[in-house]
Amino acid sequence: MIYSEVFEAYKELEENLTQKKEAIIKKDLEKLNSLDENLKVLVEKINKFDLKNSPNTFSDEQKAELRQLGEKIKVIEENNEILIKHSLGVINGLLSGILNIAQSEMNSYNSKGMSYSDDESLDISSITEEA
Repeated sequence: MIYSEVFEAYKELEENLTQKKEAIIKKDLEKLNSLDENLKVLVEKINKFDLKNSPNTFSDEQKAELRQLGEKIKVIEENNEILIKHSLGVINGLLSGILNIAQSEMNSYNSKGMSYSDDESLDISSITEEA
């Protein structure tokens, strides 16, 4: 395992997550989908490195660089999670508002689909008088 391979994979992961953050902010679903596909490939690639169990010849400086890069990636991913949760909250609020409007509109019609308001009586005087 070569340090440059590992470092480049992690750098690519960092860049991909940064672009994902920007896509979330811009609400670019097409780019998000593309970035998620790239992330799957990168994660598979990084999983193959098996840094803990394989003997590596990384210097202390290289290990420190990888740790620092890992911390950056962790922060970016945590920010992305916060943005996604916030976006879901906004979407839920919008859907709730739409459903409330639809429900109030539905309540303004009777079972026969006739519109009525609170001050109108549904009794028709001529039918009531004849009955």
